[in-house]
This record gives sequence, C-alpha cells and structure tokens, in this order.
Amino acid sequence: MRKFFFKIAVILNYIFAVLLLFSYLSVYIRPDSIPFIALLGLLFPFLLLINFVFMIIRIWQKKKLFLLSLIVILLGFYRITDFYAFNNKEVVTTPVNPLKAMSYNVRLFDLYKWSGEDKGGEKIFEIIKDENADVICLQEFFSNTKHNYQDKIIEFQKTKDYLISSKDKSGYSGNAIFSRYPIVSSGYVNIGSIKQKCIYADILKGKDTIRVYSIHLASIRLSGDDYEFLKRLKNNDQHDNIEGVKGIGSKMIQAYKIRAREVDAVAPHIKNSPYKTIVCGDFNDTPISYSYKKIKGELKDVFIESGFGIGNTYTKSLPLFRIDYILHSKEMKTISYKRIKQDYSDHYAIAAVIDF
Repeated sequence: MRKFFFKIAVILNYIFAVLLLFSYLSVYIRPDSIPFIALLGLLFPFLLLINFVFMIIRIWQKKKLFLLSLIVILLGFYRITDFYAFNNKEVVTTPVNPLKAMSYNVRLFDLYKWSGEDKGGEKIFEIIKDENADVICLQEFFSNTKHNYQDKIIEFQKTKDYLISSKDKSGYSGNAIFSRYPIVSSGYVNIGSIKQKCIYADILKGKDTIRVYSIHLASIRLSGDDYEFLKRLKNNDQHDNIEGVKGIGSKMIQAYKIRAREVDAVAPHIKNSPYKTIVCGDFNDTPISYSYKKIKGELKDVFIESGFGIGNTYTKSLPLFRIDYILHSKEMKTISYKRIKQDYSDHYAIAAVIDF
C-alpha cells in the first residue's frame, strides 16, 4: 500500500511540474487560441507553491526527484520576478525631475453603495486627494451634477487639463486622466469596442512631452452569486461545485478572448508612441498573462522596480492577484511605489514617483 501511494505521489509530482511549465507559456500564447494555457497562467502562484512543497518533501526523503521541481522552478525564475518584487524598501533615491502618477479603479465612486459605507464615494475621493498626484488615471470614473467628482479633482489639482472618455446626459463616465500639467493633445485607441477602454493624453512638463495612457481591459464580470460560490466552495455538494466552477471558468475564458483582441490593438499604439510613455490601468490580468506581457513590452513596471512582495491590487476573493499597473518608458526611473490598502472600491489605488 505504501508503494502504491508513493507511485501516486510521483505521478502527481510530474503532473504539477508539467502544469507549471505550461503556465510559463501563458505570456506568449493568445488566450483565444488555447484558453487552457491562460487559465494555467492564472494558477501560476499555486502551481509554484505546490512544486516547491514537492521539492522540500523530496529533499527530506533524500530522493533525486527533487531535481525535477527544482529545475522547473528555476526555468521560470524570470516569471517569478514578474510576480514577486524583491526590492529593499530602505533604498531612497532623490529624483531630479519627478512626476507622481496615480492609477485607481474607483468603481463609479461607490455609486451603488457596494462597499457598505455611507460615504464610500467621498472616501475614495479623499484617497485621491491625499495622494496629490501630478497625473491621475481613473478607471470606472463617474461624475454628474449631484456627485461632481470631476470639479473636485480639478479644484485640488489647480488645473483644468483633463480627459474623460465618455459624456452623455447622465454625466461623465469611463476612463479619465487629470493632469497638473498642460495637455497638448489627446485621443483614444480604437479597439473595435467602446471608447472607454483606452484613452491617452500628451502632457507637457517643462520641455518634456509625456504620453499618458489610462486603460481598462475587459473584466470577468463575476456576479454576486459567483462570489458567494467561491466562499462556499468547501461545501460537500459535488454537483453544485462542478456547475459553479464551469460557470466561472466559462466567464474567464470569454474575458481572456476579449482582452486578447483589445491588447493586440492597444500594444502597438503604445509601442509606437512618439514620446516617453506612462501606462496606467486596470488590465484585469495578472503579470503571468498574455495581456501584461504584450502591453509591457520594453516598458518598466514600477512595482517590480520599487515594490516588495506580491502587491495584490484586487480586494475581493482573489488575494494573490495584482491586476492594476503603472508602467513607464525605460528612459525613466522609478523612485517609489505605493499601494493604498483601502477597500472602498474593489481595487486598491496605486501611485508611483517617476523621474525623467
């Protein structure tokens, strides 16, 4: 019996090693061609942990099989450094020509009281105000005559330079960019969908023109029932569990396919920017994904440059997922990175000081 369980453990060791290897490929393979690979990319941290546990067990057992997990982990070390930042927090650099950028999915300023707070929208605004960033990129922005966050931001920034992706009789919505410096030109990237997905503004800071993007890629659109299912996943109803997993998996695959099309339109536009570039946004994808890899290209990730740990930015039932980003051209330097852990929205705000 002992030999039987040992053989099962060895088979599982090989299976999880292969799955981890395939997860590395998720950054290169379009999700609409092989959706399964994209899902493995999402599971990367769990697959990595399982292989690490197998390695420790094999070392304790003095079995050469530990080399399997060790080699697989080392082959993907460059992916680990995308997922986990190893910076020394005590390192401080004095910037020469700094600009502070902020990115925040504000979830309509808690318009429908999702947070359970009486004044959730005001608290979200206070987070923005306290950071006092030079450039503020917001996703799921909303402002109207009753909830006039547009004018409030303009007032404390002491500027009238801003860009909002959509306006109708109900007010402003979509993506927004507010700048303390003059916006000399602006536009949106046509991704075959609504304009709200990606907007950009060319900002004049001294003699430098910087192009700033605010991006919001397709979300999975999990329902309240889906989140409740994730909380109840430990129950013993196998039928309900299977149906729940299938439903969420179907939504995830559909979102992956949409994001692949969006990214294939946005990434070339960013790459061909005539100016130094800052990209802010909610990608709805982890660093081990086609979306992140394609948009990042040669850009630097402020979290990888100055952050520490996993740096998750989603506040719901997915605690290991960093899906909000600030990227910048390699000619710039990240001075500092900050994540504001207040959950009035379903995303944490992030901010960075970038030096030219």
